Parts: sequence; C-alpha cells; structure tokens
Amino acid sequence: MFKSNVPFVACGQQFSGTRAVHGLAGRPAVMRIRRTAALALAVSALLSGTALADSERIVLRGARILTMDEVKPEAEAIALVDGRIAAVGTPEDVAPFLKGAKVYDLPAGALVLPGFQDSHTHLLSSGTAEITDIDLSKVVDEKSLRAAIGSALADLPAGAWLRGNGWSTYTFKEPSAKILDEIVGDRPVYFSDQNGHTAWVSSAALKAAGIDAKAKDPEGGRIERDADGNPTGLLRDEAMALVGDVMPAYSEDKVDVGLAKAQAAALSHGITAIIDAWTSEWELTGYQRADDAGKLKLRVAAAVGVESRGLAGMMSKAANASASVAKVLDLQKRFAGPHLKVTSVKLMADGSFSGNTAALLQPYVGSNQYGVLSFTQQQLNELVIAVDKAGLQVHTHANGDAAIRMALNAYEAAQKANGKRDSRHIIAHVRLVDPADIPRFGKLGVIADVNPLFVRSGRRNTEKKIGPQRLEWLYPYGALHQADATVVGSSDWNVASMNPLEAIQTGVTRKDIADPNSEVLTPQHRLDVMDMLKAYTVDGAFAAFDEKESGTLTKGKRADVVVLDKDITKVPSSEIATAKVLATFASGESVYEADRLPRPATR
Repeated sequence: MFKSNVPFVACGQQFSGTRAVHGLAGRPAVMRIRRTAALALAVSALLSGTALADSERIVLRGARILTMDEVKPEAEAIALVDGRIAAVGTPEDVAPFLKGAKVYDLPAGALVLPGFQDSHTHLLSSGTAEITDIDLSKVVDEKSLRAAIGSALADLPAGAWLRGNGWSTYTFKEPSAKILDEIVGDRPVYFSDQNGHTAWVSSAALKAAGIDAKAKDPEGGRIERDADGNPTGLLRDEAMALVGDVMPAYSEDKVDVGLAKAQAAALSHGITAIIDAWTSEWELTGYQRADDAGKLKLRVAAAVGVESRGLAGMMSKAANASASVAKVLDLQKRFAGPHLKVTSVKLMADGSFSGNTAALLQPYVGSNQYGVLSFTQQQLNELVIAVDKAGLQVHTHANGDAAIRMALNAYEAAQKANGKRDSRHIIAHVRLVDPADIPRFGKLGVIADVNPLFVRSGRRNTEKKIGPQRLEWLYPYGALHQADATVVGSSDWNVASMNPLEAIQTGVTRKDIADPNSEVLTPQHRLDVMDMLKAYTVDGAFAAFDEKESGTLTKGKRADVVVLDKDITKVPSSEIATAKVLATFASGESVYEADRLPRPATR
C-alpha cells in the first residue's frame, strides 16, 4: 500500500508541454526567510545535543545500516530527529532519542541506505506527458497504431492536438505523416519516440510549424525528407522543437497531477533527490508551486536547457553567450526554495543512435553519415567558457564519441580560460567513448553520468550501426572508473525505468534484466555493487552540489533514508533488482511505506 502526502494545489495558468517560456514571479522573500530560520533553529538544536520540545523522532534498528560514509561505514541503529540524522551507530548511541520516538524494528536481513539520487531524469515533463499523452510503447505496425489512436480520438474535440510518446524507431519501420493523415485526417499530431530524439508528426502539424520543402534544417536537428525533398513527418532532435513550439500549452492542473504521480513513483523506489536534466521556466514554475505548497518532498537540482537552434549560428558573438548565461542566472535567483535549486546549464552536443544523429568519429556502418553535431567546437567552447565563468555547472548531452570529445575539449578550454575551480561539469550518457578520451574525464574532473539500463539494448540496437569492433567502448563504465572519473547513475526517465535497483543490477552484470540468458556486454566494464551504490548515493549528491547535506548517513546530515527488504550487497548479482523498498524517509518524514514494513512502536 502506498502512503504519501504528495498532492498539491492546482491553479489555472497554462504551460507549454515543450520548451516554451512561461512562469510566475519568484516566491515572497519572507517565505524564504521563515523557512531558512526554522531550519537553522532545528539544525542548531540537533547539533548542540538538545531537541526541540515538539521534535519528530524516528529510530530504525535491527537491520544492517550501510552508511556509505568511509569514517563509519556500518551501523546497527539510526535516529532521525527534526529532519536530520541525530545519531548513527550502536543501539546505545540512539538510546537518548528513544523517548517519544517512532521505533521501527526492521526485519533481519533488511538493509538501510542513504536515499537514492537520480542524476539525470525528466520527472515533471515526463510525469505530465504520462497523464496527458497516449502510450505508443506497443505500436509496431499500422494496426497497433490505429488501436492506440482510436480510443484517444473519441475524447478529443475537433481540431485539438493529439499527443503521444513511447514508439520505437527500431520497431516501427516506416513512420510517415501520410500514415497519420489516413487515420486522423487534418488533425495535428505530435508523437515523440521513446528516446525523446525523434518526433513523428502529421501533415497538419508540419503546416502549423511552417515546415515544407523549402524549410531548412535547424542547427543540431534534421528534417527527414523524401526523394523529392518534401518532409516525411519525421523530425530529429532540434527539429522537433519546430513543431513543439506551436503546440498548445499543458494546463497547470495537468502539470500538478503529473508531478504528484511521478514524485510518488520516485519515492516508492527510494529516490529522495534528482537532477532534472532539462527544465524550462514552465517546469521550474511547476516545481516551485509544489514547493511553496509544502508538497515537494524530493530535492530537485535543475539544469536549464539552452537550445542550439537559433543560438549556435551566432555563438561567436560574446553578447549572445552572455544573454544565455544571464537568463539562467535570473532563473537561479527566482526559483530557489527549500527543495528546489537551479545548478546548471543543459546543452545538447548531439542526438541519439536511434535516429543516426549521435555524432561519431567514424561513419555509421554502410553509410557516409557521421551524425549531427549541435555546435562547432568554437561555438561550444565560447558558450561553455561563459557558463563556467559565471560559476554555473555545465550538463552536456553527448552520446557519440565525436560529441563526447567535443564536450571534453570545451571543458578543457574553460579551465584554460577561467582557471580550475570546483565546476563539476557533467557529460550525460557517455554511450560510445573513444579510448583516447577516457583518461580525460579523471584529469579534467568531469563527471560521467551513466544510464545502466541502456546497456541491455546495447548490442541489439547499436552493433549494426557502429560495427562489432567499436562495441568494446560502448558504455565503458569500468574504464571510466579506473580512470578516476566520478561516475553517477541515472534513469533518463521516462526513457527507462526509474528503479535504481534495476540499474544497479545492470551495471554489475552488464546483462538484460528481462533476459537472464542474454549475452554479457563487454564484461571488462562491469562495476561492483558498492561502486554502483556509490554512484546512486555519495557521488550523486556530489554531482548536485549537495554532499554536505546528503549522500551518506552521517550525523548532522539531512535524514534521507531508504530501507530495502534484503541486503543487495550479499545476494547474487542477478537478484539485486528483486529487492523491494520497504520505506523511504525524506528529510526525516515517512513518504513511502510498503505493506510489509513492520508497524512502528511509539516509546
């Protein structure tokens, strides 16, 4: 049974479901002051050894506690007081906090860990899409497409846009606007693929965006065309936004419900903190609305998306880069709350392998295509230098080895221009890495943000695109770890399951969870279970600039805790994902409890 107090107030303003810019004014300063003062008082009382009269106390004991703190790696009991860790150690250490506490006597064999951190997800936008857009994950041919669309059309007013997501470029072989037109007529349709890098649209949608045979490909994107040069209805990467920009807005109440449901799912998986890896103002406003209502339980570090479309062509002009930085700094000031902060700028260096837009050093097999780069090296260098100089983190999407090299070059250029600092710049996905570039992650202090669940389709979907020789450097987590790179784990939800336990198992086994007989993909790049746990706790907190507050179960830190029903460090690696979350505590509040969790006793 799910138990969570996470619904929040819905209002009436409209927000775009794509990258439009809408928003509300920043929260009142007095609200920030009051919350900061209350937190300071609670922390001061806790660290001084005294407790507030109305303190909230929770004690967990009876299970192995893996703190992820090198100073005290294991414990037998932990006390959570007023949202902080008051004590961690032996039963005697927590004894002073038993009076008035809710005491959970956990089952033998259970494991207590720091709350999981997902370092690359799209929680609010994906949550909203899941409750508004039709599910196309089972669409493989025209028959299944008609079945998926049929019921949705009955509920749509005439002329309203039809949205969907989850179809695969690997399974639906020849998508086109013509197929959609035969089913929906002149209705505008926008279907995003499961990777979020290809849009399948109808002729009405193309017309609404002004896309015809004369339309030019935007920077970092591609309009697919037939032999006569006419758009087919497939838009890659930045070209997707051409239609996305003219779609109607998501209503505020849909955003609120979508976030509430997505947050509830995350908490049920033991996730207590995330990096939302592409946010626009409408998404930040949704998070802030929940935070102001006291309903945002997750800690959200947000990366503000900066598009290359319309930007890269002028990037040599310093004023343009400065304007982009100024916009992000403004959002950073306006969207700062107890559970929300803007930490970084998100850039897209290339696309995806599914659409042959991941940028490669060698061409795709059987072609002269090298993928799509969103910037020239000079353009990216200038932008990254400007962002770095402003003290912001850079979070760069890069799938192909050419894009990864370009991102590393830009980060190195920023170090030379601005000097070394604690920048913690990130490269996300790092799917195919040239071996010459792997040592640069550690030397430059670049964080490798990996998606372990992508490994399961690595050979099946990628070998035919890059050839068997290059498979050795596909998802090279082990080599990155050996090169002293900081490796953090993420889901890229809703591209893949947000369950960290599935990702941890895949990182350890390098096999498809759904197929126990599947081939191990490059076993030399396996990580052990403690490395994977570190990626989802200690290093995840580091990537979000939150290591002083979270990532380990250490006295004085925020009480973000997950309880598993089994010790995943002691089971066979093929059984890690069979573990279940018994409870999740965010800032000392019970935000998820499974039915099998023993009921607490009040002392």
